[in-house]
Amino acid sequence: MTDANAKGKALFVGADIFLGTMVAQAAQKGGFSCQSALPSKVYATVAEDPSIRAIVADLKEAKEFLKDIVDSASVGGHPVLIAITFHTDLESKRQAQEAGFEYILHRSQISSLLPQILSEKRF
Repeated sequence: MTDANAKGKALFVGADIFLGTMVAQAAQKGGFSCQSALPSKVYATVAEDPSIRAIVADLKEAKEFLKDIVDSASVGGHPVLIAITFHTDLESKRQAQEAGFEYILHRSQISSLLPQILSEKRF
């Protein structure tokens, strides 16, 4: 999904097609295009594409790669880190906070809060 008029890209980290679609739609509402990457490929993807302004990670799939994801935010365009989790998964939320994610959203908050977060950032 590429839009020539986009403010940049949001990178969805995960393989859940339904969640990825939700993230892509929310990113587009905020004026961003969206692409996906597997957790093991985040660092390389971000390093190769400075237009990535946000990394949106599905914590269900990315728990083992939190350090790599946080480290990837120091390269390229220095993207904002956003984690997505279930509201009942308090352990994942704690791990994301400790790792350095700036925002942690419940799945139900994606469509309303993700465009707002993207719009507020210093892109």
